[in-house]
Amino acid sequence: MDPRFWVSHHSLKAGQQKPFPFKVKATNQMGERVESQTSPPTSLVDALVGDSTEAVSLVDGLLQDATRALFATYGVKFDLDGTQIAKILKSVEFLGMIGFSSRSLGGSLLLALPLNVLERSLPTPGGSPADWCGELANQLLGRLKNQLLKYQVVINPSLPVVVSGDGMCLPASTRQITRYFSFSSECGKIFVRLEMAISPALELERQDDKQREDSIDEGELLLF
Repeated sequence: MDPRFWVSHHSLKAGQQKPFPFKVKATNQMGERVESQTSPPTSLVDALVGDSTEAVSLVDGLLQDATRALFATYGVKFDLDGTQIAKILKSVEFLGMIGFSSRSLGGSLLLALPLNVLERSLPTPGGSPADWCGELANQLLGRLKNQLLKYQVVINPSLPVVVSGDGMCLPASTRQITRYFSFSSECGKIFVRLEMAISPALELERQDDKQREDSIDEGELLLF
């Protein structure tokens, strides 16, 4: 089956879809031409220094914790593992993607899931796996957003996009930093890709909870 996509605007039905060839060509920030591929490109994180390196390490930890906590909410326990992304990609049938922006931090988050994980975590039996994939990507970014608020970083999410099909290829990485995290559970393996562009002026200083405004409950279901 050819990969398909649909913008997960949750007032729409999953069947309202358009064919879209999931091959991407783009120019990255280094001015290089890149294409979709099944193996992850090399990250530029090793070239960063000082505060930028610390910011990447912090966001890495926040995203890993957010991923485990999200799926635990829906009854699936995931542990971080070292499985190669290309190997997991062979069993993936859904990709949920969502972008975000702010003055100091911008990028996108990609959540790669097999059907079995989606069906196991669905809060409503018989629901649409495609819509649920988009909602999980949305909620994962929401959890990351809530954690970043503690460091006085406010990110603005876009609408999620879902791609479904066999023989998936990842879209090209076009950001300064690309991070991959694989997780395993009894019902399958998943991975998360985070692309980021970080402003050199970004300083992550944790804010006292008493000074921080209330954020959305991390277990709250947000349908568009």
